[in-house]
Amino acid sequence: MNMIRTRASAPVGMHVPRSQTLLWAGATGTVWRVQRGAFRLERAVGDALVVVHLALPGDLLGAEVLCDKPYSCSASAVVDSQAVPEPIFGNTARDAALRTALLQHQRQAYDMVQLRNGPVSARVGHLVHLLTRFQADAGLSPERKQLPPLRDMAQIVDAAPETVCRELKRLMPELARTYRPRAHRTAFDRAVDSPVALTC
Repeated sequence: MNMIRTRASAPVGMHVPRSQTLLWAGATGTVWRVQRGAFRLERAVGDALVVVHLALPGDLLGAEVLCDKPYSCSASAVVDSQAVPEPIFGNTARDAALRTALLQHQRQAYDMVQLRNGPVSARVGHLVHLLTRFQADAGLSPERKQLPPLRDMAQIVDAAPETVCRELKRLMPELARTYRPRAHRTAFDRAVDSPVALTC
């Protein structure tokens, strides 16, 4: 894959809509850097796709190609995201990128421990923190529209969508007014599958 460049030779970012895939496991290409949003890295285990880790702004995607290996995971956007090809020319830049990827992998592994272990409330809280921390650092309040669809969040934290919805209501009380009880979940069920209009 060739790097797209502007007249000033700077890589041009690629917008990746929510749920769309940027990298496919087994393919080869370039290294990417996440500029905005978040990507989930998945690989097949049996017949299922398993979330391996999340890549956040500043993270590299596909660094294994620097070791002459194909992409080990597929990377899809969990929210509307943007990534840019990472220009790596020469051994010095290659070694620096590999060091960055190693340290990044350690942080991502720790994040996944927090996203997959402990009470669901803590898991959902950590996911919300990861996905909204840049808004929080800027003094902005996180909004539901900044988060992935409910089904995606449930898959990431390994919990039922209804449980994640309940925890989101606790973390973000403005969601409570749109929740429907289990006995009247027709709209809720449709919303779980919708990438846009969520009742929770």
